[in-house]
Formats: sequence, C-alpha cells, structure tokens
Amino acid sequence: MKFRIIRNQKVVTDADFAEALNMQCKILTSMFRRSKEYFPQDSYFQLTYEEQRDLVKNYCFTHAERLRYAKRLPFVFTKSAIVMMLCILRKNPMAKVYRNRLFASNAFSNIDIEALLK
Repeated sequence: MKFRIIRNQKVVTDADFAEALNMQCKILTSMFRRSKEYFPQDSYFQLTYEEQRDLVKNYCFTHAERLRYAKRLPFVFTKSAIVMMLCILRKNPMAKVYRNRLFASNAFSNIDIEALLK
C-alpha cells in the first residue's frame, strides 16, 4: 500500500487498499459503506474532484488511468480506518495476514515482559 499526504493526513486510496487485499475496489467500497457508521469521522474522507485530478497528475501509480476516468470520487483511509477495515474483512485471506501481523507487532510492543514473569 502506498500512503500519500492529502489534506495534511497520511492516507491510502480505496483502490490501493483493495489491490493490496487482492479484491475489487467496488466490493471494498460497498463493505465500507455498509459499516460506515462505526468509523470515526476523521478516519476517512472522500476526495473532491480537484483532489482527484491532482492525485492523478502528481503521482504515478498503477491505477491512475482507472482513477482518472472513475465514475465516483474515491475514498481515502487513514491508518485507524485501515485497521478497522481489516477487522471487518474477516473472510479475506490477505486481510487475515495483515491483521495477524498488526496484532502481533502491537501486542509484543505493549507487553511488559517483567510483569508477565512475576
């Protein structure tokens, strides 16, 4: 996944996120829309037309042509929204891999080993 700075936030587009999970972007977006009320308002936003045009113009990435001619404006997700999406996508095998890596790294960094050994 490629993070970009948009509106002074580090975000990833829905198409990049879907590509990393080996799924179609419209399926990811529909799952997000169904559970949108669980996400904090500052964890995602939808690009404006000008932001979409600037993103296509300034960044060279694989789905630039698809993004240029997209019928809808893409969503972008911050890190907290990505973690929530990984929890929502239970049956996706790549989401499971990323979720396991995430929880393993967070769990081991927050555990107090000395307290566990007492």
